[in-house]
This record gives sequence, C-alpha cells and structure tokens, in this order.
Amino acid sequence: MPTEPMRVEAEPEHKWKKLQEFCRKAKDDHDCEFAWSDTCCIDKTRSAELDESIRSMFRWYRNSHICIAHLSETANLAALERQQKGERGDGAKVDVWFTRGWTLQELLAPSQIKFYGTDWKPLVPLYHSKSDRVSDTIMQKIHKITHIPLEDLKSFQPGTNRVPEKMLWASKRRTTRTEDIAYCLIGIFDVSLMIAYGEGNRAFFRLVEEIIKRYDKWDVFLWSGQCSHYNAALPYAPRCYPM
Repeated sequence: MPTEPMRVEAEPEHKWKKLQEFCRKAKDDHDCEFAWSDTCCIDKTRSAELDESIRSMFRWYRNSHICIAHLSETANLAALERQQKGERGDGAKVDVWFTRGWTLQELLAPSQIKFYGTDWKPLVPLYHSKSDRVSDTIMQKIHKITHIPLEDLKSFQPGTNRVPEKMLWASKRRTTRTEDIAYCLIGIFDVSLMIAYGEGNRAFFRLVEEIIKRYDKWDVFLWSGQCSHYNAALPYAPRCYPM
C-alpha cells in the first residue's frame, strides 16, 4: 500500500552546504559510493529507528570505511595547536567539535578517520595519509586537547574497564538533551541501554548501573560533587569524576 513521502523541514543553507561538502569529500577523497550522516540519515520521528540508531552508532562508526570529521572552527594545524594552549587558558578557544558529547565516539570508534578544517581542506594533506589515525602530527595535538591517551586515539577498544578515566574524557562535553550524556557513552563502555527520552538524568544513573554489573573495581566510586537523585553512592554526571 503506497505511503505518503516523509515531510522534511527545510534546513538552513549552511547545513545543506555542509552535507554537500561531506558527500563530495566522501566520493572524491575516499572513493565512497555511499555515505551516512547522523544529522540526516536517522528518522527521529520514529522511536524504533532512533533507538536502534543510537545503540548501533558506535558499531556503525567502527565498521565504516572512513569517518570524516569536520572541525568547523579550525582552519589548519596551526589553529589546532593554538587550541592546545586554549585548554590552559592562554590560547584560542577549543573547536566546538571537541566539546560535544556525541563526537567522542566519532573520535574513538572508527578504525580510520580524516579531519577537515573550516573550508573543508584536510588538516593533514591526503598525500601524507588518507587516514589521520596513524598521524602522530595531529593525534599528539588532539591528545593534548582531549587528555585521551595516544594509545586510545590510535586504537580504542570499548569496554567497562578504566571507568573513571573514560568518564573524565566525557566530563567537559555537553549535549543538547540531558539523556544524551548517557546515551553517547553506550558504545564507549560497550553496554546495552534502552533509549527513553524524557527520563532526564535517570539515563546516566541507568548507564552507571549497567557498568557496575560488569566492573569489579572500587574506583567507580572515586567521584565528588553532586550525587545521583536515584542513588547517593553514584555520581550525577561524568563531570563528577575529578581530573
């Protein structure tokens, strides 16, 4: 039985341009016949599709041919280097890409990743390498901005180990919806969690519960600050884990 085509709201011109550039780079630079973007390839009006997409996203990134990361506020490698100093308060502001919750798995999950700057030029030329995963030049800078060890930036394995350290990676990241600070860590910790928008901070409480089921070290309780509304022994958010 025929169905009506889904209505799609018009997006601002800059979003269409970003999508066009993304598809162009996927085809021209990486010989990809198909490309997937989380901003337009998930029907957020369908709860079943949204649930599956969120819980599968880490695996999709991991199995991708290449992940294209657009640092919209970073013109070149020199600008990225200035952002290292920005972390210490004496340089440029850190690119917004490094402050978003969802981009943590985008950084760690793919086996291959390529970073593009403001004008969609690769920060490290393609003739040096098709993937930046093996580039010490850029990974050293990202390590200093994110405080994620080089070993993890080059080859990350998800799991419920090193809980305080991984929470620290997410501690300065923000999400539009409260629940997403938990949902964006599902793949990082390799746990299963039902998606239930509207539950608010209970999502992070459920995430920590799932982690504890498979984690046998006491350092999961090495946090400070606000406690969860649902269990005073557990933290309110990743930011409760100290530097």
